[in-house]
Amino acid sequence: MRAPILVLTLALASCISVTGDRGPFPGMGREEKAKPVNIRPGPGTYTTADGTPIAYEVRGTGEPTLVFIHCWACDRSHWRYQLDEFAKTQRVVAMDLAGHGASGKKRANWTIEGLGEDVAGLVTSLGVRDVVLVGHSMGGPVALIAASKLPDKVRGIACADTLHNAETPMPREMVDQLVASYEKDFPGTMTQLVQAMFPPGVDAAVMQEVTTKATAVERAPVIGLMRDFPNFDTKLAMQNSGVPIRCINASARPPMAPETAVEVNRRYADFDAVLMEDIGHYVQLERPQEFNENLRFVMKDFPAPRD
Repeated sequence: MRAPILVLTLALASCISVTGDRGPFPGMGREEKAKPVNIRPGPGTYTTADGTPIAYEVRGTGEPTLVFIHCWACDRSHWRYQLDEFAKTQRVVAMDLAGHGASGKKRANWTIEGLGEDVAGLVTSLGVRDVVLVGHSMGGPVALIAASKLPDKVRGIACADTLHNAETPMPREMVDQLVASYEKDFPGTMTQLVQAMFPPGVDAAVMQEVTTKATAVERAPVIGLMRDFPNFDTKLAMQNSGVPIRCINASARPPMAPETAVEVNRRYADFDAVLMEDIGHYVQLERPQEFNENLRFVMKDFPAPRD
């Protein structure tokens, strides 16, 4: 069973070296400088339009505000190394997406669109106006949706191992196979999927942490979201985001990871990527210091608001 799960894992990851010169991009300036925002650091809860409670935390001060969006079957703790580091210099916000972590898990329909609306709602409720969205895996598509709903608030989107190729949708039949496997043996399928995303020689504690959390998630939300993956139009979402997109992705390790198609993605957005070598899917956990350096680097491509 491992081989089919591995193939499906690659499709899951792909749906959802540095090239080009760095510099400001046209159309990203704002006519009005973002006003200071007084947000009390600490945990909080935002309630969505459908009554779902969203758990989040705020740390630090300073702009831009970094909003961290975790992956499928994860939670905000996957960003702990980034929160610890970036809160030293600016405001950081991390949330548990609906269906994950400490957030609500009762929702009639589970969609990427709905998660993006949740992120946009939280950002609006906090009153922040100068934002960088940082999304891992499924968090990348979620960030695209959120950016489209936050005009003139988002500087750019920084992604972690996602948005590999906008022209490679996830086939419905593959998702159906994977869903059937989850329904038959949820913990076994999840364990195979997660561990297939790590390279040989990875820190065993990191792999065990991710596996333990993923196998313990609420099943209905994650399976519901998986059913929605083929409905997501990456090309349209990238076009509608309206902001520069920069990915920090694992380099291609056939057959373990897909290639990041920079030139393909540039047909739909202002896109570029940094590639990390000899690393798995959970780049921010496996080598956090290197990831943090890359995140600071790609953020230089996101112009500040004009005075």
